[in-house]
Amino acid sequence: MSDNLRRNLLLKHMKKADAVIESAAENNSSDTSLGESQDTLGSMPDFNSAIHSQHSVVQSSDTANLETWDEYFDKKENIRFEERNFNFNTYYTLPKSAASSSIPIFIFHHGAGSSGLSFANLARTLSEKLDGKCGCIAFDARGHGNTTVIDSDLDVSYNRKNFVSDFKSLLEYVYSTLLVDIPKEKLSIILLGHSLGGSICTFTFPTLSAELRKHTTGVTMLDIIEEAAKEALNKVDHFLSVTPNVFKSYHEAIDWYVRHGLSKNRTSANIAVPSLFRKFTSGKVVRITNLQSFRPFWDTWFSDLSHYFVTLPTSKLLILAGNDNLDKELIIGQMQGKYQLVVFNESGHFIQEDEANKTAITLIDFWKRNDNKNVVIKTNWGSAK
Repeated sequence: MSDNLRRNLLLKHMKKADAVIESAAENNSSDTSLGESQDTLGSMPDFNSAIHSQHSVVQSSDTANLETWDEYFDKKENIRFEERNFNFNTYYTLPKSAASSSIPIFIFHHGAGSSGLSFANLARTLSEKLDGKCGCIAFDARGHGNTTVIDSDLDVSYNRKNFVSDFKSLLEYVYSTLLVDIPKEKLSIILLGHSLGGSICTFTFPTLSAELRKHTTGVTMLDIIEEAAKEALNKVDHFLSVTPNVFKSYHEAIDWYVRHGLSKNRTSANIAVPSLFRKFTSGKVVRITNLQSFRPFWDTWFSDLSHYFVTLPTSKLLILAGNDNLDKELIIGQMQGKYQLVVFNESGHFIQEDEANKTAITLIDFWKRNDNKNVVIKTNWGSAK
């Protein structure tokens, strides 16, 4: 078969897949107001695996005036883990200098339905405040963003155990490969997870090697409380039923998120929201992650989270939005001084997006206070009188 014929056949199949997926996403849409006329997550057909295949979507270059990942991170890399059956899409910025006694490396895990670029604005803010003397690493978890399945014939699970194993593999790769040129005695790794990502960070820490744990300064969770999360899962059907799945453009999607308060910081929304959608040849954008496909695994995500977080043998920080009540385990842990609690009353659920500046300041303070390489004890012992 000639190269031209092979190319034409491939394009034909891609266009056909494009039409099938887009048609499926729009089957139940109704004619209402702009943006809200699209199909919602609640009625979204399960084409999650198809939309993540190599040839299901034709990418369009028509993204004028949109923020791009390289305005926030230095590198974008696909990391292939055969044993995990995924190519994980990662974004990272490594320290520009190793001159400091302690070099913080912030490694982020996003929540369900989000992507690594949810941390883009925070990563850039951290780098600016620390004059490039830090590292920031984010990635798209399985079923999200630009992370893709290697063998689509194999079953894909979204159990917490699977997310934890993925994150552990990524952390080991980062430690042994991306951070190999940084003196190990200077490394100060901070794991930070939003919502579901906070649970993954908490349950991943004990599974790490002793060497990697030794260089991990602490774990931070953003806006996640076990009891509140479980209650929210019972109400998720309403959220899915009113959240649009298809928009006419990336810009319409951004406007919808800002207008409905899901994103309170447009700078963050400009980079985070487009990463949740895939653009088709028609120009419309379709949500990548089908949260309905995660339903069988929801009850595994947050079980025993508060207990494990409070008893984790490392420094811990919990940042909450608003005045959600702590559950019993967290109240006792807070009274005993087991972790640091910070509340951003003006923030929405996506703290790292809504309050990137405050979050960066809080994280830097958390790193400085808990990494003993930053502590200099001055004494007069031995000085001449």
